[in-house]
Order: sequence, then structure tokens, then C-alpha cells
Amino acid sequence: MGGLSLIIGPLLLLAAALLRVQFHYFYDAQLAAYAEHPVLITAAYSCFVLGCLFLWPGIITLVRFIGMKHPALAVWGGMLTILGLIGRVFHGGIDHLAFQLVNVQSLEHAIKAVNDSYQAFHIIRYFNGWMMAGWILLAIGAYRSGTMGLIRSVALASMFFLPLGTLKGGSKI
Repeated sequence: MGGLSLIIGPLLLLAAALLRVQFHYFYDAQLAAYAEHPVLITAAYSCFVLGCLFLWPGIITLVRFIGMKHPALAVWGGMLTILGLIGRVFHGGIDHLAFQLVNVQSLEHAIKAVNDSYQAFHIIRYFNGWMMAGWILLAIGAYRSGTMGLIRSVALASMFFLPLGTLKGGSKI
């Protein structure tokens, strides 16, 4: 199950990125893209949330292998990564609500609502940085424990570059 998770999760994240790569990175452009292409953007954001959900069994499996030789790297990397995945799923809920505002109010009202509330406090936002550190710790642990070679460990560390936060696209920064 863990190995399958580590294949399906990244493939879903890649699909999400490829589906929305043509649209500008920030929330106003993401909402406009949804207004023009609701099925495409819904598919992209759904793939992203599903990719995050599918990853946790693989992370647990990876932690078990790393933990045989480097328990501290395994525990901290796994915990921080999973907390970050929870944060990304939380943001997926915010994204969904924002898209629904386009449907029930208008694009302009949705952009204003997101803009006016973008910096609102929520504890989950602090998970983002933890997850970035988690991927790096997992990659270091995977390499040092011999669980993964250098190339696969670097690929694992590259998860660090996934977009963070509410309504983030994948390109045209």
C-alpha cells in the first residue's frame, strides 16, 4: 500500500500541476480560470487534494524504512510532512469555498472575499513551513539510511517546491 501510495500521490500532484499550468499563479487569476473553465480547474484542484490524501500511507512506509537506521530523521520528517499534507487539504477546502463563491455570487465578489480574508489567521497556515522542512528531512533520511539513492532522494526533496497556500496555480509567477 505504501509503495502504491508513493506512485499514485505524486502522479495526481503532477496531473494537478499540468492541468492548471496555463493559468497565472495567484488567487485572482485562479478564480478567473475557474469562472472560464470550471471543469478543468475543479479537476486540477481535486487531483491536488487527492494527491495529498494518497501520500500519507507512503510517508508512513518511508518513515518505517528510514527509522530502522535514523529514527530521529524518520519521526521528525514524517510528522512534519504529514502535518503539512493536512494543511494542504485544509487549503483545498478553502479553495473549494472560493470557487463556489464564483458560482453563487460572482467572480468579482469571490475575488473581493478572498482578497479581504487572505491574511486572516488560521493555525493551519503554520503547517506549511513544517511540511517544507519535512520533505527535506525525509529526503536526507532516505538517502542516509540507504532507503533511496541520491536521484530518488533529490526527487523526494523536490516536493519542497509544491505551491503553498490558498488558490495557488503552478506557473507564470
